[in-house]
Amino acid sequence: MCGISGILHFGSCPDADARIRRMAASIEHRGPDDDGYHVAPDVALGFRRLAIVDLVSGHQPMSNEDGTVWVVFNGEIYNHRELRKELEAAGHIFATDHSDTEVLVHGWEQWKDGVFNRLNGMFACAIWDERQRELVIARDRYGIKPVYVAELPGKGLVFGSEVRALYASGLIDKQFDASATLEYFTLMNNWGGRTPFRGVRLLKPGSFERFAASGNSRGTYWSPSYHRKYSPGLARASGEFGEILQAALRRQLAADVPVMAYLSGGIDSSAITAGAHQIDPVVRAYSCIFDLENVGVDKFVDEREFSREVAKQLDIERVELMVPRDALVRHLDATVGAIEYPRMGMAYVNYLIAQRVAQDAKVVLSGTGGDEVTGGYVGRYAIVPRATPVSLMRRMIQRLRAGAADQAASRDAFALYRASLNVPISADKIKDAFTPEFLRTAGGFDPLATIGDAIGSVPSRDPWDVIMHVDMTTYLPGLLSLEDKLSMAHSLETRVPLLDNELVDYLLGVDWGLLSDGSTGKILFREAVRPLVPDTIYRKPKMGFGPPDASWYRGLLRPWIEEQLSESRIRQRGVLQHDFVRRILNEHFEEKANHVALIWCLLSFESWCKQHGAYGGALN
Repeated sequence: MCGISGILHFGSCPDADARIRRMAASIEHRGPDDDGYHVAPDVALGFRRLAIVDLVSGHQPMSNEDGTVWVVFNGEIYNHRELRKELEAAGHIFATDHSDTEVLVHGWEQWKDGVFNRLNGMFACAIWDERQRELVIARDRYGIKPVYVAELPGKGLVFGSEVRALYASGLIDKQFDASATLEYFTLMNNWGGRTPFRGVRLLKPGSFERFAASGNSRGTYWSPSYHRKYSPGLARASGEFGEILQAALRRQLAADVPVMAYLSGGIDSSAITAGAHQIDPVVRAYSCIFDLENVGVDKFVDEREFSREVAKQLDIERVELMVPRDALVRHLDATVGAIEYPRMGMAYVNYLIAQRVAQDAKVVLSGTGGDEVTGGYVGRYAIVPRATPVSLMRRMIQRLRAGAADQAASRDAFALYRASLNVPISADKIKDAFTPEFLRTAGGFDPLATIGDAIGSVPSRDPWDVIMHVDMTTYLPGLLSLEDKLSMAHSLETRVPLLDNELVDYLLGVDWGLLSDGSTGKILFREAVRPLVPDTIYRKPKMGFGPPDASWYRGLLRPWIEEQLSESRIRQRGVLQHDFVRRILNEHFEEKANHVALIWCLLSFESWCKQHGAYGGALN
């Protein structure tokens, strides 16, 4: 796990060496163990290393024998040993002992961009091919590892693992994209690579881009394919899936440093912790617990007893982190600074647990991605019957966009839209929530059009495949990018075994009846991991992980929230209507509604504006 950065300039870039060093220094937290640079007439590559695999000879940038191919690589290739054997059989000579990066160097020589679909792992990489005078940037299938790009006037660009690296180059100016801010508040995420920094985009998962003196091009090497023809029965399928999961865990436990695991008490993290501990007894578990003073137990589900039960059954060492009620006050700015721009979820808890694990280790296993690929969001599938034609789903979105809010089909679309995407500000509330000046600046961004486009891109006619596809290609990349930033802020690598290529391919090929029946989710996954987890975990319904923020907001944190979202601050930004914000806060404080997700959005947005000088008195 590392941080990469680069400048492509095709000719003259004054002070390229100094610029690339500043870029790498800005993301030193991603790789405090080593740094490296390659500066040539057309390109400058920078690297910060968190040493995990091949501690001695894994220095980057890494080249082939004659220096015509250079690579900077962030991530892990879990099948690098198999690929190395294949490349050695083809005549390639390796200089390192077991570096996965060198597999990418020789893989590019052998297969060019065909190498990317051969990689089972998480990665963001840049390859400079001196002979072709081209730079190729690629990202893993699911978007586990990020890479940002900003094109420069002419044919140049800057790229990096984090946005801050691009600005450290001094080659681009910081400007803000109002439409991306509107997208965040309506979809709780930024889709399609958009960021709130104008001109800066996130490379799409499963894609690569080629930048050459002769011109640029883009390609997709992988996208979800739904071929649900395999229906072996639950008993056989659970056995097969269990073996695939164990193989994935073995691959992702491979490291030259200890690997730990998050344990929340849910079935995903419990199964990963149990399976990993069977393979490597050194694995320790890390859990968050919350200060529940004055928190109504009927309003918050405390999972600490579940995680304790798993640890006891496994006889595994478990570290507990107590999250106090004022943690948000103390850590909001640091959390938003780490993730670089507002994101979904109460991320400060993830920030704190990553900080704790990083005191003991460099690598941790996470259950992120489990719900998206195993049919875990059963409430979403219950909304739309399997018999619903995809064409009808598209028409429902179109009718809602047309303002037909009183029509049954439109109401159904609205329910799907809200329930499946956790929308903080719905499409019909946009005019009430935002100032007219901001909406004019945002240029008429339509969140429903974004959803309609996502539905229209699905290569399946099954409505449940549509929901899974939207989850996998829009919601999941946001979660993964968030996980990366929060862990790497503390020089900690997060691995996600439930997004192993072989595991996901298997799940996309089995009949839906093995995943969900509309009332029960994760059928196959639960049955496969049943031998690993306590019976209470197997039978426990999905609860979700997070702090009791709804109660904390109404109690100890209320004065602080009132200050952060005061009328003067809201009016200074010029983005949201103060009356709307005041109504949201009053409804939450008076327990007329639970607006915890929207209040998080408001708080993190205010923190981001404060840190970046965004929307400070004028829309800019």
